[in-house]
Amino acid sequence: MTHVSTTANTGVIGYVKAQHLTTHTLFVKTLRAVDVTERQQCFAELRAALTAQEVTEELLIHPRVERSVRVVESLRGEADDAKEQLDQMEQLDPASAEFETALADLQQATEDHTQRIEIEEFPLLTDR
Repeated sequence: MTHVSTTANTGVIGYVKAQHLTTHTLFVKTLRAVDVTERQQCFAELRAALTAQEVTEELLIHPRVERSVRVVESLRGEADDAKEQLDQMEQLDPASAEFETALADLQQATEDHTQRIEIEEFPLLTDR
């Protein structure tokens, strides 16, 4: 039974790491977008990817490491902050410097968040 759990956790880790890479790539693509239409399309893809990533973490990662409640609560708080940032960014002009600054801030927060998941939660999954 432990073997099945470990194998499943390894698959989950790989899947989440792939999502982390996708969101990183979409941040870069959005920041480098040349015109407003392209930036809007890239941002829409990024928002969808971030939402999917958070749903995956909520369904597949956090429940498996509930024994570390403090870590999970902190990570959920970060995810909630990111959702707020995304909502606020929807109101900004994608061509504005304010949007670009907000996007760079969100990228940094997201990369910090994904790094914490990989450092703090993934080891708890592989210990099972």
